[in-house]
Amino acid sequence: MPAPGPRANAAAAMIAGVLALLTAGMLACYALVNLGYAVDGPAGRWTGLLLQNVLGGLIGAGALLVAAGFTFARRIPGAWTLCGLCLLYLVATLFVAPLLRGTPLGAQLRYVFGFDGGDGIAIALVVVFGFPTAIAAAIAGSVKSYGPGRRSASALPGVQGPDRYLPGHRPR
Repeated sequence: MPAPGPRANAAAAMIAGVLALLTAGMLACYALVNLGYAVDGPAGRWTGLLLQNVLGGLIGAGALLVAAGFTFARRIPGAWTLCGLCLLYLVATLFVAPLLRGTPLGAQLRYVFGFDGGDGIAIALVVVFGFPTAIAAAIAGSVKSYGPGRRSASALPGVQGPDRYLPGHRPR
């Protein structure tokens, strides 16, 4: 049976997965708050911005859930996908959205980090959880773990492994 390939670092993958679940939850909350604005808001109808926020939040949360699942399974491409998605959401929220809407960057940052209203709190927590999720996912993808049967390349010649400390062990 061939030796299994490298996997994502276990501790970093679990941390990234939990943070990704929190980020996905906040994206879903952002979408639901905007859905409430569309149904019961002052306009009482769908606008292009509300539709973009609802669909973007739900699709983004779903994509993060899939990437979090692969990261929990310690798959290296899943961890890098999670990192890329989080960085994409951060850049889109902080820098691309004001360019597309024509709002000043300062106004966008006040909206994101102002924690004002339900959608402001949700999008702020997406940014707050998204940044450490991207960092943890990058660590999980770059620090590889190998199965327990693989020997380190830096092992001393003649040293057979941890069983050498057991009583009655004879070198091979």
